[in-house]
Amino acid sequence: MKPRPYLQIPGPTNIPETVLSELSKPPINHRGKEFEDIVEKCLNDLKEVFKTRNDVLLFPSSGSGVLESAVVNLFSPDDKVITSCIGVFSERMNTICEKFGLKTIKIKKVWGEAITPDDIEKILLEDVDKEIKGVFIPHNETTTGVTCDIDGISKVIKKLFHPALLIVDAISSLGCLPLETDMWDIDVVISASQKGLMLPPGLGVVSLNDKAWAMYEISTLSKWYWDYKMVKEKLLSFQMPYTPPTNLLFGLKESLSLLLEEELENVWNRHRLMASSVRAAIKALGLELLANEDISSDTVTAVLLPESISYSRLSSVLKEQYNITIGGGLSNLQGKIFRIGHMGSIHHLDICAIISGLEMALYELGHEFELGAGVREVQKTFLKIY
Repeated sequence: MKPRPYLQIPGPTNIPETVLSELSKPPINHRGKEFEDIVEKCLNDLKEVFKTRNDVLLFPSSGSGVLESAVVNLFSPDDKVITSCIGVFSERMNTICEKFGLKTIKIKKVWGEAITPDDIEKILLEDVDKEIKGVFIPHNETTTGVTCDIDGISKVIKKLFHPALLIVDAISSLGCLPLETDMWDIDVVISASQKGLMLPPGLGVVSLNDKAWAMYEISTLSKWYWDYKMVKEKLLSFQMPYTPPTNLLFGLKESLSLLLEEELENVWNRHRLMASSVRAAIKALGLELLANEDISSDTVTAVLLPESISYSRLSSVLKEQYNITIGGGLSNLQGKIFRIGHMGSIHHLDICAIISGLEMALYELGHEFELGAGVREVQKTFLKIY
């Protein structure tokens, strides 16, 4: 008999039992009152999680799909936008923009670094004619395990009285990291179901304010499936313009209830504690973090592989002997790092088990350290709280 699975990639994440139960319910009539009640509840609760009074739209979609939706709904060919190139997923946003004919001003940094308010300020100060229409920023880049200062970036845009939209990719941060859509004056926030919302992939979510709707009105890019206005009009009656993912919405209703019952500040603190314990354990095992701790993500930790151990061997031992699945390096980080996801449905005893399995795998593969050192650091981190 295998031990319970630990899915510690940076998403999809482990799903709570009560959410799994909801997902397994028989489908219902997606044009009936029962469905409309579920959508109404989900929309209201999503606004609480987004910390917004703005419109929230739902799409049957991956995260990449709703990233594309922001481009086709809010911009026109030849519009200038700032994009980030600090990992695979921020670079994907740049690719989408270029595919639709936008002119991108790319901020390229060493992978493992974050986009800073100073980076944005420097570019906007040079834009004396206010030609830049949008600033695309990843709140959390899972390729490298770094988090960007969205509040600080928003304050820079506001300080300069620049009209550019702030569009935030919160796919791996919503429901995990502090995110204050309205307080931080974020125009558009994009997320998806398979990370902090603790669901399978397949549901995309977008929050947008009046400033973004004004940009929608002058956008000339073609759209149908992604058309924000069409989706908004249907959601007014708690319907969707095409077949919705009914069972995912069953699960979303439950997962949002779990988050709000725990209270968001407690959810954020729990993730901060998980991340602190993992980073302390990693250092105790004589391993190095890819990113500096002041920008390290609370949802995923990227770790440099020891020279003597390959990712394929480490991941195989973890999977085959301990049923722990971790993530590898992507693109130019392939074979150089491994990544431990710690987002969503995860608690302190899970971290103890994951680090214990990592220790045993590293020990078996010949990495030299004091056995138990990582688990001890996890315990010490939590004993400060409990």
